[in-house]
Amino acid sequence: GPGTILEIHLYHPQPYKDSERAYKRLITPEFLSLVHRSLAPQGLVVLQTDNWAYWNYIRRVAPLLFDFTELTGAWPDAPRGRTRREIYARQHKLSIFRGQGTPRPNITAAQIAEIIQSQPPPRFDAGR
Repeated sequence: GPGTILEIHLYHPQPYKDSERAYKRLITPEFLSLVHRSLAPQGLVVLQTDNWAYWNYIRRVAPLLFDFTELTGAWPDAPRGRTRREIYARQHKLSIFRGQGTPRPNITAAQIAEIIQSQPPPRFDAGR
């Protein structure tokens, strides 16, 4: 149920470089509101991408709902990477962008609805 999940990790969501498929991008204000609702009060969301434009969008929207911190360096438990995409990106000298956060406390349903309405969908040029 709501408020019970301890961790949600999302690694390398598809940025859809083709503008006609950009509407399929997963990380939206609505999606982040569902993550916020699902997490326990001290639950953790981890977001990671190797797409700079997607990361800029995440950095702008995630802190509205989460106490969000950017992470640098390799994972202590998996220095080569946690996913095949991360390993591939590292082998090809692509930058990895990641952050984590806990739900901002004391945000009302009305405030979350306002955040969803006021923030743009993920429209950006995902090309390199």
